[in-house]
Amino acid sequence: MPYMEKTTNKKHFVFLGTAGIIYYSWLFVILFVGLVITYEGTEKINWLAIGILAVALMAFIYTWISSFYNDKYLKLPYSKKRQINQEPELIGSWKFFKVYRLQLNSIKKYMLLRIEK
Repeated sequence: MPYMEKTTNKKHFVFLGTAGIIYYSWLFVILFVGLVITYEGTEKINWLAIGILAVALMAFIYTWISSFYNDKYLKLPYSKKRQINQEPELIGSWKFFKVYRLQLNSIKKYMLLRIEK
């Protein structure tokens, strides 16, 4: 299609650092609240806990789907696409895990964890 801009495939990641700690801690709070309600409930089927755990699962799936980068953009689940000027720098790897550093400007720096073969 000539009107669409050609980009490479999306590379999904888990973001680390302070932004990742804050974001994922809130997701785990939702998960743990659902688990506590599940174990403390007296009903045979606790619909509130099932609903909360379903919301937590959907939030984790949304986070994985909406966290990606390609040659031109970085997308985080809580913000819009940001243009990147450089390729992420590989700072460490172990088996299937690779950790990249991506610096958007002098202040914003992200650590990205990718699982790749």
